[in-house]
Amino acid sequence: MTIQLSSVMKYFYRLLICLSGCLIFLLLHSCFALLPSLAAEKIVVRYGLFEQSLPVADIRNYAETQKVSADLQSFLGYLSAKDKQKFQDTLQVKMSLDIAALDKLINTGMGKQILSFASQATVFPTRSAIARPDQGSIQALRAAIILGAKSPEGLGLISFLEAYPSNQLVVDVSKISKLISMANLSSGSSDARPKDDVSSSPLGQIALQYQIFAAQNKQFSGCLFGDSISAELGNTLGNGTFNFGLNGLSTISLVEQLKNLIPTKVKCEKAIIAIGGNDAWYGISDELFSKNLQEAIALVRTMGTKEIFLIPAFYSTVAASLDPTVSAPLSKVEQINTLINQVGETEKVPVAAAGLAPLYENNVLKENLTSDGDHLNAEGLKIYREALLQILGKQVVQPN
Repeated sequence: MTIQLSSVMKYFYRLLICLSGCLIFLLLHSCFALLPSLAAEKIVVRYGLFEQSLPVADIRNYAETQKVSADLQSFLGYLSAKDKQKFQDTLQVKMSLDIAALDKLINTGMGKQILSFASQATVFPTRSAIARPDQGSIQALRAAIILGAKSPEGLGLISFLEAYPSNQLVVDVSKISKLISMANLSSGSSDARPKDDVSSSPLGQIALQYQIFAAQNKQFSGCLFGDSISAELGNTLGNGTFNFGLNGLSTISLVEQLKNLIPTKVKCEKAIIAIGGNDAWYGISDELFSKNLQEAIALVRTMGTKEIFLIPAFYSTVAASLDPTVSAPLSKVEQINTLINQVGETEKVPVAAAGLAPLYENNVLKENLTSDGDHLNAEGLKIYREALLQILGKQVVQPN
C-alpha cells in the first residue's frame, strides 16, 4: 500500500505529540545506570527506504526563536499552516511531574504496556546480539523520561530528546499505527458519534492513576478540574496547586474521576470546575449534564473545599463548530452554558466568566487564539491561565 509523503510526516508529527503528552506518565529508574550518558543530537524519521534527519538543536532553536534551519524547513514543508502551529505549540509543553507518583505508576501493568508499545516505534542501537530488539529502546525511553523530568524546565518534547541516551532517536513510522491506536489518537470513522471514554481508554486510566498516586494525602490551595484545554496548562498555576485536567473529560468521567480521588484523602482549599465543551460535543442531555455537574460539586465539597468556581464551556470557531468530528455546534455550547449558570445559581457556586472574555468575540473563539479551531494556542492559554490565577488569588507570573 502506497502512502503519500505528507501522510508519513503527519504520522510522525502525531508521534511527537504522543512522546511529549503521553510518555510523561512513565518512569522507571531500574537499568538507568547501565545506559550511556549521552543525548540525542538528532531525531530520524524512517519509513521504508525514506529517512529524514532533524537536528535536536534546530528543534530547540525553532521552539525558542521560530527560526527555521534548512533541515527543519524540509520537514515543515510537509505540514499545513495549522499543523505547523500545532507543532510549535507542542514544543512549548513543559510539565513538572511528581517523581514519586511516577515511580509507582510505572509498576502498573498499564504503564509497562504503554512504554512497551512506544518502544516499538523507536530504534535504539545495541551491540548485544542477545538482547531483545526492543529492550534497548525501552531502557532508552525510560532514561530520557527520567532525565527530562528532572531538567529545570520540566519534561517536554525537547527535554525528552536532549535526555535520550543515544546520539540519535530513530522513529519508524510504519510501526506508529499501533501506538496511535493505543493512545486513542486516531479519529476513527467520521460517522462515529464522539463519546466519553476517558475512564475506559488506556491513557485515560493511566492519567487518572497518576493523579491518584500524586494526590495521596496531599492538601492543595487550588485544584483545577477540566478537559483537554485545562490539561494543556500543565502544572503552571503555582506552588500548592494541582491540575486534574484530563483529555476528553465530560461530566460523566468527571464524576468517576472525583469518586476515585476522594479515597486518597486529597484536600483542595479552592476548586475550579471547567467543564461542558465535551458534554456539548458528545450530545449529553440537559438533564444528565445538570445532574452530573451537581453531583461533581457535591463530591468536590467532600474534599474540604471552601470555595468552588465554575468556568463556562469553551466556545470554538465557527468553522470548527460546523464540523461534528471536531467540536459541538455553538448553539449547543450556549445551551450548556445556560445550564452551568442555572446549576451555579442553585448550588450557590459563582460562574467565573469575565476572565475568559478576551478569548471570544460574540461567543466565538478568536482565530488568532487557536491552532485547530477548538483548542487554545500558546497565546490563548496565556489568557486562560491568567483568568485562573485571578480566581485563585495568585499573582500572575509567566511560567518559565
